[in-house]
Amino acid sequence: MKYVLKFWLACIVWLACIAGGAITSFPSSAYAAEDESRLAAFMRGIEFSGFVDTYYSYRYSRPDKVETGSENQFLNLRAWDRRHNSFALSNIQLSVFKPSTEESPIGFGFVTHFGDIANQVMNPDTNEFGDEISDKFAIQQGFVTYKAPIGNGLDFKVGRFATWIGSELIETVDNPNYSRGLLFTNAIPYTHTGIAISYPLLDTLTTSAFFVNSWDGQDQDNNSAKSFGYQFHWAFGQNTDVVFNGIHGAEREDSSKDLRHLWDIVVAHRVMEGTKLILNGIFGTEAGGGATGGVGKWWGFSGILSQDITDAFGLALRGEYFDDGDGAMTGVATGAGIEDSLGALVGTREKGLRVWGATLTANIKIRENLLVRPEVRYDEANQGAFRGHRSDLSTAMSFAYLF
Repeated sequence: MKYVLKFWLACIVWLACIAGGAITSFPSSAYAAEDESRLAAFMRGIEFSGFVDTYYSYRYSRPDKVETGSENQFLNLRAWDRRHNSFALSNIQLSVFKPSTEESPIGFGFVTHFGDIANQVMNPDTNEFGDEISDKFAIQQGFVTYKAPIGNGLDFKVGRFATWIGSELIETVDNPNYSRGLLFTNAIPYTHTGIAISYPLLDTLTTSAFFVNSWDGQDQDNNSAKSFGYQFHWAFGQNTDVVFNGIHGAEREDSSKDLRHLWDIVVAHRVMEGTKLILNGIFGTEAGGGATGGVGKWWGFSGILSQDITDAFGLALRGEYFDDGDGAMTGVATGAGIEDSLGALVGTREKGLRVWGATLTANIKIRENLLVRPEVRYDEANQGAFRGHRSDLSTAMSFAYLF
C-alpha cells in the first residue's frame, strides 16, 4: 500500500506540473505584460515525457519446473524482463527535465518508475522472477544542473543520475532491442549518486568527470571511499560517434582498499540511411573480487545491427558474449559451481561462467505513440546457469505507449 501511495503522489505532482505548464501557455491579462513572469518563463522550459511498458514472455527452458530447493540457482543473467509465462507491467515511467541553458543556467531532472523495473532498480539482487516484490515505486534519477559561464559552458549535475557506462539504457523504448543485453545486466552499474562535470573541449569532443558514492546509486556509500569516472565523446562527422568510459574506486562492502576498475568503449555508426551499427566492449577488474579470491576479471562485447525497413517497421539483431571467468560479477568460478535441478554440482570442470546470446527484435509502430515489439532470444552458457539448463530460449511481446 505504501508504494501505491508514493506512486499516486508522484502522479499528482507530475500532473500539477503539466497543469501549470498549460496555464502559463494560455496567459491571462495579468501575464500579457511585456515582461513575462519568472514562473511563466520557468515553466516554458520544462520537458515532460513518459511511457507505459507491458509485456508477455515465455521461457522454453521452463524455469518454473524445478525440484524444490533449487529455486535460487537461476542466475540473474537478464535484467527486468524476467517473468515466465506471464503478462507483466514492466514500467510506467514519468520524466520531467528542465535543461540548463545560457539564458536559464539552473535546471533539474527527475525520472520515476512504477512496476517490476522499480523493484529491480532498488533491489538488483531480487530473485530471477521478481517473486519477492518489495518496491513497486522508485526514483531512478533526481538531480540539479547548472551551466557555469566559463568558456563554452561548464555543466554541473548533482544528485542521482543514470550511468554513463555501456551502450544500452534503462528505458527499453530507447534501445534497439526490447530485452537488455548480458553486458548491461552483468558487467556495468545502473545509476550513481554524486556529481558530474562536463565541458566541450572541441566542437567534436566533449569530456566529463564523475565523483560518485559507488555503483547502483546508493545514497549512503557502502565504504569510506568514493569512485571516480570519466567519459570522452568524439563525434566524427554526422555518422560516427566514439565514446570511451571508465570508472575506478572501491565498491566492496566496508572495504576501501580493494579497487574495482571498469573500462568501456562504444562505437555507433550509421552505415547508410536507416541502418545503424552499435559496437560495445567492456573490461573490468577488482582486487579480491574473484569468487575464489585474488583479482577478479570480467569482459565482454556486443554488436547491435538495426535496420529500418519502412517508417513503421524495423528489425534489430544483437549478438553478445560475456566472460566472468573469476566469478567477479556472478559469483560462479572454478570449483564454485551451481546446482542443477537434481541437486548435482555442475560447472566444476570449467573455469568460471561464459555466456553468449543472440536476440532478434521487430519494432512496429502501430500508431505514432504505440510501439509493439515481438522478440526471440537465445542464451547459452558453459554451465547449467539456467536452473540446471545450459541454454535458455525465450520469446516476448511488448506493448508500449509513449507520451
